[in-house]
Amino acid sequence: MIDYEEKAQKNLEKFNAYLAEDPRVEKLNAMYDVFGEQLLTAPASGKVHYHNAFPGGYLDHVVHVADAAMKVATAYKAIGGEIDFTKQEMVFAAIHHDLGKLGSEAGPYYLDQDSDWHRKRGEMYTHNENIQYMTVTDRALYLLQKFEIPVTEKEWLAIKLSDGMYDDSNKVYLKSFGKYPMKTNLPYVIHWADHMACTAERDTTKF
Repeated sequence: MIDYEEKAQKNLEKFNAYLAEDPRVEKLNAMYDVFGEQLLTAPASGKVHYHNAFPGGYLDHVVHVADAAMKVATAYKAIGGEIDFTKQEMVFAAIHHDLGKLGSEAGPYYLDQDSDWHRKRGEMYTHNENIQYMTVTDRALYLLQKFEIPVTEKEWLAIKLSDGMYDDSNKVYLKSFGKYPMKTNLPYVIHWADHMACTAERDTTKF
C-alpha cells in the first residue's frame, strides 16, 4: 500500500531544493503559497491508465521529469547533441511544464470523481468546470506571468512545447520542415523527459 502522504513529503523536499537553487525562489514561493495544499495533493492526471492519478501525483511527476531531464541531457550530449541551455533553465521548465494542472485561484484543476462507475474504470478525477478552460501549458505560462515570475525565451518554449506533437497547436513550432528551425534544444529535452517519465509512471500503476 502506497503511503501517499509520506511520498508527497519526500517529493516536496526535493521540489523545494530545486526551487532554492533558482534566483526567482522568492516569487515562486509566493505563487505556491497561494495554491497551498493543492501542490501536495493534486494528481498528475485523472485516469489511472494515463499516469499518476493519485493524491500527490502532480508533485511526484514534476520532480520525476526534472530528474529525468538531467539524465536525458547527459545522454543527448553523449551522442553529439548540443546543450545550449543552462541547468537552471532545464529544471525550471521541467518543474513548471504542468503547472496548469494545479488549477487557479478560483479552484483546483482536478476534482475527485464521485461516480463509482467511473472510478471502477480507472477514472479517479474529473476536470473542474468552474474554472476558465485553458490548455495545461497555456495556464502554466499564464500563472507564471500573473505572479510576475520572469521566464526566459528558452524556458517559455520548453514549457509551451512540452507535450510535443500530442498538442496540435505545437505543430507550427515543431513541424517547420527547416523554414523556422528551433533555435534551442531545450523543448526537445523537456518533451523527451516528460514522455519517458509519463510512460514509466504508467508502468508502475497498471490498471
